[in-house]
Amino acid sequence: MKKQHVFILSLILIFFISACNSKKADDKSFVIHGKLTDSKQDSIFLNELSSKDMIPLDSTVINADGEFYFKVQPKETGFYQLGLSNNNFITLLIEKGENVEIEGNATLLKSTYLVKGSKGSELIRDLSIRIQEAFTQVDSLGKIYEKSKGEPDILKVKESLDSAYLKIFDTHKNYLKSFIDENTSSLASVIAIYQRFGRESIFNTQTKEDVVYFEKLDKALMLAYPENQHTKDLHEKIAEYRKIEEERKLAENKLAVGLQAPDFTLETPDGKSVSLSSLKGKVVLIDFWASWCSPCRQLNPEMVKLYKKFKDKNFTILGVSLDRDKASWEKAIKIDKLTWTHVSDLKYWDSPVAKLYNVQSIPYSVLINKEGKIVAKGLEVDSLRLKMEEIIK
Repeated sequence: MKKQHVFILSLILIFFISACNSKKADDKSFVIHGKLTDSKQDSIFLNELSSKDMIPLDSTVINADGEFYFKVQPKETGFYQLGLSNNNFITLLIEKGENVEIEGNATLLKSTYLVKGSKGSELIRDLSIRIQEAFTQVDSLGKIYEKSKGEPDILKVKESLDSAYLKIFDTHKNYLKSFIDENTSSLASVIAIYQRFGRESIFNTQTKEDVVYFEKLDKALMLAYPENQHTKDLHEKIAEYRKIEEERKLAENKLAVGLQAPDFTLETPDGKSVSLSSLKGKVVLIDFWASWCSPCRQLNPEMVKLYKKFKDKNFTILGVSLDRDKASWEKAIKIDKLTWTHVSDLKYWDSPVAKLYNVQSIPYSVLINKEGKIVAKGLEVDSLRLKMEEIIK
């Protein structure tokens, strides 16, 4: 009888240990265990986020104690969406072998959750908090603008709000740079480098300064996660950039000093077509800029001084904007008091003229003499002023 009793206890113990172990991750799986307040026994879902789409993996009902559990055997380290609805979810970055613990409020999961047991997911949470802070700041600017519509000083308000927006953008981008520098070997930095601010990508492969971060991240992730699809996608993007860069160098050879400047035709804000060739006989400074470009806006007062100094000496500026929004473009022209001719196709970095002139970053200028030949490119304003004094007699 005693032996039978011991045997039964042994079976119970084995079953208990087995049940506990089934809720722990092994080297082929990961586990998510969560405990949420105010859950009301809701259903919670888990989706995998690939570079191209979202793949539903599983769903479960949160029990009466607010607990839920997922065990997944992933192909590789990846991003996951855990949520209760399309507007109430969080993003996780999980590796095999991780036992992830989630706590929070079911009705406000995104803003209240805490995560342990997953370094990548902890980084994503930190990143998400900073992103939300930046977006909240931008939203507050929008509310101020809406309240100010119809007011007599609306232009001054808009100028102040534009300045505040650029400051928020620059601060957020500097944070993302630091995040990538500190977490170069983490896939969490993929989320950081692909961040957008409204419709605008914060990091752009057409900007040399940004390319440094793409290449740094690509190199680190190819060492840390060489077979991961997210790494491969980033690597392909960099390979595409390098191909474009080779094409850029070939194009640059066609824009050498002394060669004829390529002609183009674009429209002014009021719809009038203006071609570069129509300005032949004047010294022309083609100024590539945009209303959203903080360095451009900071440089504009110097451009105004330059224009005033030489405008009566057969000189003009042709402003080529890489804006997408016509209203923002027109307002910047007015606010910055840019009285020369302005043209744009409102195609942002996809502008054929920007590609024709191999524009990699802005502000960027090309100085053309009276015969329509290139005499200087990309000069700083002081060097540009000296060059103009040299060619304008």
